[in-house]
Amino acid sequence: MLFMTNPIYAESSKNSRMNRPKPFALREWLTLQRLRWHLVALVLATVVFAYLGPFGTYIRMSFGERVAFWGLAMLINWGFGIVSTLAMVAWLPSQVPVVARVVVGSLVAAIPGTATVAGIQILFDGKFPPSLTFYTLFFSVAIIHVVLGLIIWMAIDARLGRVDEPFSLVKSEGDREETPSPILERLPARLRGSLLHLQVQDHYVEIHTDQGSHLVLMRFGDALKELGGTTGMQVHRSHWIARDALTRITRHDNRTIAHLSNGAAIPVSRRYAKALREANWV
Repeated sequence: MLFMTNPIYAESSKNSRMNRPKPFALREWLTLQRLRWHLVALVLATVVFAYLGPFGTYIRMSFGERVAFWGLAMLINWGFGIVSTLAMVAWLPSQVPVVARVVVGSLVAAIPGTATVAGIQILFDGKFPPSLTFYTLFFSVAIIHVVLGLIIWMAIDARLGRVDEPFSLVKSEGDREETPSPILERLPARLRGSLLHLQVQDHYVEIHTDQGSHLVLMRFGDALKELGGTTGMQVHRSHWIARDALTRITRHDNRTIAHLSNGAAIPVSRRYAKALREANWV
């Protein structure tokens, strides 16, 4: 029987809370949409720095050499910036403004970033430029990290939807709050509304609520186990819908379509159509 309060193969609500995975990991941050925009920003920053030639690279190197130099320096520092910023956003107290957490993360990233730039300088020139000191270099790299970190965070990460605690640890049993749908904890706080629909997107599950949608890297079967007490039904191998979200069922060209309150039209496969009728959803 596919009509359910808890989904197929669901554990008890207690076990589901105890065994569910961490609400977010770095790999879930690395969505294709977010990576695409980060790549665009990385290329633009590399071109700008190659053209301007900071740290004396304009004088000592040709444009092609500057592209190689700043492409390598930017790529490595970009990785430092992402990891450090996400860590600071997660670990610093929520009372600290997110902008301040991004700044702290950028400053922390500037430490290995400065060593990286110094190493690349030696790699390209055979020596560290005598006109620079490590402290001067760190100050310059720190400014670049902070400025780019704030621009990227506001222009890309905040707009695409970020999680509040990217690296948060699983809380102890006494600290957990009872929630009807544990899967909602995987969403940014602003999207944690009434659960409407789950949809498979390659290796991701797109979670739809009445507040919006968000992609989460997880298996569909694991998503069904985190529905908690939300009444709903799997209607297709790639779709689950909530009972309260369903507005009507139609048939067109021998196809059954479930229409939801958010305007979505969800295909119902023959395998699940019978269960819809038995549950009096049709």
